[in-house]
Amino acid sequence: MPRYILFSFCLIFSFSNNVQATIRGATDTSSGHCDLTEFDFGQVKVGKVEYENSRCELAICEEGAYTIRRCLPVPEYDNDHCEQFTKFGKDVSYPDCCPVILCETLFRFF
Repeated sequence: MPRYILFSFCLIFSFSNNVQATIRGATDTSSGHCDLTEFDFGQVKVGKVEYENSRCELAICEEGAYTIRRCLPVPEYDNDHCEQFTKFGKDVSYPDCCPVILCETLFRFF
C-alpha cells in the first residue's frame, strides 16, 4: 500500500461574480418618464423596466432616479483551460445574457 495516495480532482468553477455593472443617477421625472437617451434607451416611463437585449442591458425608471444595469467586459482568461459561454436569443435578457467564463482547474491532494 503506498504511503501517499494522490487524488486528482478536476473541478469546474465559474468566476461569474462581478460580471454586472450598475449605473445610478438622479433625473427629472416631472414629465412622467426618465430621459435615458444618453444610454440609448430613449424615454422610459416612471415605474417601468426596459430591456435592451442586443446590448444585454436594462434600464429602470423610478420617481426622480434611474438605474442602468449591464454586463462588465469579459476579463482575460486562459484559453487552454477556460471557455466563455454566452446565452443568445430573443427571450434571453439581462442578466442571463452576460458572458460566463468556466475554467477547469486541477487540484491535487497529498
